[in-house]
Amino acid sequence: MVGISRINITDKNTGRGVYRFEKSSKMAGAANKLYRDIFAHLSMPILPGDESKDCTKDSFLAGYDYGMGIDVILRMGGGTELTLQEKFLFTTFNTVTVEYMQNPSTQERGDWFTCRTQLYFVGYDPLETGQFANWVLLDWLKVKTLTLQKKIVWNPPRQNQKDGARANFIYLPMFSFPSECVLADSRTMYNTTPAA
Repeated sequence: MVGISRINITDKNTGRGVYRFEKSSKMAGAANKLYRDIFAHLSMPILPGDESKDCTKDSFLAGYDYGMGIDVILRMGGGTELTLQEKFLFTTFNTVTVEYMQNPSTQERGDWFTCRTQLYFVGYDPLETGQFANWVLLDWLKVKTLTLQKKIVWNPPRQNQKDGARANFIYLPMFSFPSECVLADSRTMYNTTPAA
């Protein structure tokens, strides 16, 4: 059993935002290393080994990513598994964005409603160096809970005008989340060392 499994849907991506998938795939190694550092620091080391599980969009395995918003499965000692949604971005916005409506005109719900992940990672590499300049790893259940309790108030949904996307997104500055939601971020944990 390997420590990090990535769900890789092999169907060819199409549409205006396809470049994002291509650029993001190059960040997997940096993300895996960062996840190992974070969880070692939290005294929850990830098992050794990484894999990419290739699948078509119609396969059962693709349902993790395509249907439930789970990009990665992390395995700790003792067999505990955690699920992770990740966003690798190449701008300087430094926000956490979540798809709200896939299609506002038909009220087709987006990831905010359908994502079943436990953890949510957003990392920015604006200079495309292959390393994250700013990042945050969130406990997604706590984010959803505090949002329902109105302790987190997202900016209203808006569309990405640059891409002409039909989906809209809610967003917040990445460093504005209450500390109880944040497992780690680049402001307080730049260089982690494994726990002794």
